[in-house]
Amino acid sequence: MSEKQRPSRRNLLLGLGTFALVGGGWQAWIRRPRALEFTDIDGLPGWRQTVLDGMSVSRSGLSGVAFAGLDSSADQTDPLPANRLCRTLFEHDIPGKVPVAAFSDFFCPYCRVLTGRLAERASDPASDISISWHELPLLGPSSIVAAKAAIAADLQGGYAEFQARLMGGTFRPTARYLTDSASSAGLQAGKLILDMDGQIVTGRLSRSRAAARTLGIFGTPAIVVGRTLVMGEISDRDLDTLIEMERETPARC
Repeated sequence: MSEKQRPSRRNLLLGLGTFALVGGGWQAWIRRPRALEFTDIDGLPGWRQTVLDGMSVSRSGLSGVAFAGLDSSADQTDPLPANRLCRTLFEHDIPGKVPVAAFSDFFCPYCRVLTGRLAERASDPASDISISWHELPLLGPSSIVAAKAAIAADLQGGYAEFQARLMGGTFRPTARYLTDSASSAGLQAGKLILDMDGQIVTGRLSRSRAAARTLGIFGTPAIVVGRTLVMGEISDRDLDTLIEMERETPARC
């Protein structure tokens, strides 16, 4: 290699190294931890929200989207009075723990991730949260069928096992799949299929839909931690921060 070529190669390598450092620094800056930012929820004094990335919404757009794909009665769902919202959200509240309400759709990609993380936290006896699960099927008929099946499983005390099976991979909610899943979870498959179209399941879906409408939820996943609504992807770090913030906030429910 000539003397003229060596400086050129050296300069090229230096340039590439500098570019890599700058690029890496830029990526680190983009991914840096950011403080949670909140806005008040209109019509609900004392409630706040933050919207993050990673949401799944109906293809019909954001207007009224939280209820797209549900049956026609969804259009008549009224928002809940503020004094009923907490009771509807936190059906499984445990004194001394921070209440969390989780809204999800079995066909929402990030719901699978967040549901698994929340379920793992809740299963720990030393957990500082209590979780109430809400089915909010936004993504079409299959979402509705899966949501009904999950609630029907809950009527037999098998929600956690059934939820984990459905969230564990891709599936089509056929009658065969649901009965096999119910049997694998130790449930009565025939009863589950019958309960799916019963009044209790319909009522549960309706109450969750009303709570979502009251809060202005338009996609999944969405979680409510105390008096704070989070829509979209939330990191463990931010979730820990939010739980601690809500623990220090006097209960308003």
